Amino acid sequence: MDYQRIQGKTSVPVVDLFAGPGGLSEGFAAYSGHLGFDVRLSIEKDNAAHRTLELRSFFRQFALGDAPELYYDYIRGEKGVTRQDLLDAYPEQARAAAHIAWHSELGVAPLNQVLGRIGTAVDGAQQWVLLGGPPCQAYSVIGRARMKGSESFEGDRRHTLYQEYLKIVAAYQPTVFVMENVKGILSSRHKNSRIFQKILSDLRDPWEGLSAEERLEIPQPSTKHTYQIFSFTRPAQCEGELAPEDYVIRGERHGVPQTRHRVILLGVRSDYPGPLPLPTLTEAPHRVSVREVIGDLPSVRSLVTMGRRRISRDAEDWVAAIRNGWSESVLPQVDEENLRRQLDDAAILLEHFSDNGEPFIPGRAIPAQLSEWLSDGRLRGVIQHQARAHMPSDLQRYLYAACYAHCSGASPKIRDFPEALWPNHANVRAKDGGTDFEDRFRVQLWDKPSSTITSHIAKDGHYYIHPDPAQCRSLTVREAARLQTFPDNYFFDGNRTNAFGQIGNAVPPYLAFQLADVVAEIIDIWSAMAVPTQAVAAR
Repeated sequence: MDYQRIQGKTSVPVVDLFAGPGGLSEGFAAYSGHLGFDVRLSIEKDNAAHRTLELRSFFRQFALGDAPELYYDYIRGEKGVTRQDLLDAYPEQARAAAHIAWHSELGVAPLNQVLGRIGTAVDGAQQWVLLGGPPCQAYSVIGRARMKGSESFEGDRRHTLYQEYLKIVAAYQPTVFVMENVKGILSSRHKNSRIFQKILSDLRDPWEGLSAEERLEIPQPSTKHTYQIFSFTRPAQCEGELAPEDYVIRGERHGVPQTRHRVILLGVRSDYPGPLPLPTLTEAPHRVSVREVIGDLPSVRSLVTMGRRRISRDAEDWVAAIRNGWSESVLPQVDEENLRRQLDDAAILLEHFSDNGEPFIPGRAIPAQLSEWLSDGRLRGVIQHQARAHMPSDLQRYLYAACYAHCSGASPKIRDFPEALWPNHANVRAKDGGTDFEDRFRVQLWDKPSSTITSHIAKDGHYYIHPDPAQCRSLTVREAARLQTFPDNYFFDGNRTNAFGQIGNAVPPYLAFQLADVVAEIIDIWSAMAVPTQAVAAR
């Protein structure tokens, strides 16, 4: 597979809805096979994600390898270069990026304005692609558990935001659409109906899926096409052969270094003239591990919260916070000899880590896998690789968890921790434990794909503990970005919380790149078989 990014205008327009920081569109824009994809419009409501999206659109205005050095100065935080300095220096590319990345909220922005922007982007193209993943929190298992039984769950508008997507499918009838969502959508119900079956039914016949009022809001197409909804991973002669689970893509099977399982629908207009079954994704030769994509990054330690919201960067405070009471309360409760030895060694190694990380760390960083996809030699280092602050009690838990994983090859459950490290919570102290806390602290394993990177990483790092005991921290923004397969020159706007949220909500770009390969083959067949018909019509 060719990883090279194409930067010029290509023949197939792409529109990306609910775009986030641009994971889906990055994969399509990077595709460089026999045809390419031109991302002409990306719509995102979140301000920080939109700024990320706009900057990436600016970067893609330049040919491969020709992005200005000023771009790298900016993302490295060097020479006092501001974002505005960069955009002012290249006004033509800045205007193009601002036109592509639209800061707007679907369902709130006037529909005629949305349709107008999309119509301009598509510009009458015979073949074009619609991307997008309507917000998924209300469909996720965790989201439903938190909202269960509440009026806000039934009334949450995120249940029906896919209808904004549906309106665009009905009005402009893309050749192909790709729609992504969480696996929890398969079991989610709304007002006693299964949401997934409703979505499939609506997308098969978009015009019929709209209410009478919604049909009045959009231009009526002369031909009302229907769609077949296929799987990217299971070949089928017709969608009737597919079960709901067949629409789930397991990222680790396709070179993504995390166990990210998402529902991704491949909608193909029913006038597709090519043969069935459609092409599907191929599986990667092996599962890419955490070590293979973040093991090359510089070692950094966390900051420590010292009380009253005071945060210390001092290495001595950090070491003291972890070791405080360690020998008296924690080690005596550890019976397994190998684990005790590992804990002793890690406590000694703590003194060798004195750097918290920086917005830019110069040096050479090349991952063992996906290096052609992730690396950029012009960067000359690593951006956005700073550790965040943790409480002393959590630092001790992180150290123990990483050592436990090193010895056992598994992340510890809460009952595997010494009692001295248990959180002071009634559910933990109860006889039967508590399911909410059983997996409260999860260390990533060096030699396996990571667990799913979700937006929860923005709240705390307990589910994303670094596997190196001596670093004793949660993942950094760049490590999370690597596990999501964002290239190293991809800059996330906003503060660290904003960046984590963008990364956790995104589609892995490397997976999107592979989806683009499937879509390109479909459109290539479509275009080739449509030529004779057009020639006859011309005569």
